[in-house]
Amino acid sequence: MRKKHCFADLYRFELKKILKNKVAVVSFIIFFLFSFIQGVFEVRGNIDPAVLDKYDTINGRAADEELMNELLAVTDEVGNVSEEGEAYTDLRDMVKKIIGAGASFNDLTIDRVYRDRLTSITEGYEDARLTEGEIAYWQEREAEIEKPFVFHDSVVMSGVFHGITNYAMIMLFIIAVSLSSIFAYETQRRTDAMIRSTINGIKELYFAKVLAGMTYVMISLVLYVASFLICIGAAWGFRGMDMSIISYLPFTQMDMTGWQLAGILITVLFLGTMLVSAFALFVSNLSRNSIATMAIVTGVYLGMFAASTVIPMKMRFLSQTLSLLPSTFISERLVYEYRLIGSGGYLRAYQVAPVLYIGLTLVLIFSGYLLYKKYEIKNN
Repeated sequence: MRKKHCFADLYRFELKKILKNKVAVVSFIIFFLFSFIQGVFEVRGNIDPAVLDKYDTINGRAADEELMNELLAVTDEVGNVSEEGEAYTDLRDMVKKIIGAGASFNDLTIDRVYRDRLTSITEGYEDARLTEGEIAYWQEREAEIEKPFVFHDSVVMSGVFHGITNYAMIMLFIIAVSLSSIFAYETQRRTDAMIRSTINGIKELYFAKVLAGMTYVMISLVLYVASFLICIGAAWGFRGMDMSIISYLPFTQMDMTGWQLAGILITVLFLGTMLVSAFALFVSNLSRNSIATMAIVTGVYLGMFAASTVIPMKMRFLSQTLSLLPSTFISERLVYEYRLIGSGGYLRAYQVAPVLYIGLTLVLIFSGYLLYKKYEIKNN
């Protein structure tokens, strides 16, 4: 009699086990509702809706001497905007980012703004220990940026970026509570001996577990991001997303629009979440203990983030590697990563990170399979 492999049935069974995890389901619902709340308050929390329309009076204008003089006419020496000058508030914020929060607005000129921007960028080169080749690369990118910049308020843009970035931490929690028991379940219930003795006991079951866990996490993330974007679009529209990100992130030398950066953020968010999921599955397979898995996954994630903030940039390889990991990299500030990968034919960090995440995910999945095959059943 021919043996029958029931991968589809195993996959559905493993998916149902996750859906029966009450903590995972309640967590999903809470953060799903949070997506709608975030869609409104990522913008509303930063500005009175009545003020937003006033910004349109200067949106789309060149950041030149004329616009700077108008700004100076409605600000005091420390940059406080008068009531009648509310339309210039976001422009003021951009200027403060460039010249420094405590810098005086007395005798401020547009030439100084552009000069201070380049000075800060050069300091960034030095801090990052860039090579001459890397500096030349970025100087070429700078020459491609049209000047004077076209200004546009970044209120909605910043809300979109912050909202997408927030899901990196949310997904860490979702992964920890939903995938920690994937491999621990049979061990804790002492049914692993029976399962492994069947035809579908090793390879099919292992990959069914992995696929079910990945499916649950990735569908959750799709629903979260989609509901957030739909909500923010319905509440505020996507004003300014087709404009350059320089008004919001003035020290970048990447000539891209808000939509382009949002696309990059969503890409690294999805692939980074896939990597963290694979790590959680590997640890669950290794520890066979759900509490230990949650603690290890959360601890490693936060530990990597902490390490990336304290490792000095002079330790370039270690510092740059840590900066590429999801805990640090999934942020709008990825555009300030001046360190490149390669020699001569350079790649930017956001071009390398997705490939790194896919590669590490595959390594973890297949290493987990080897571990699963060699797992010794104990205490049954």
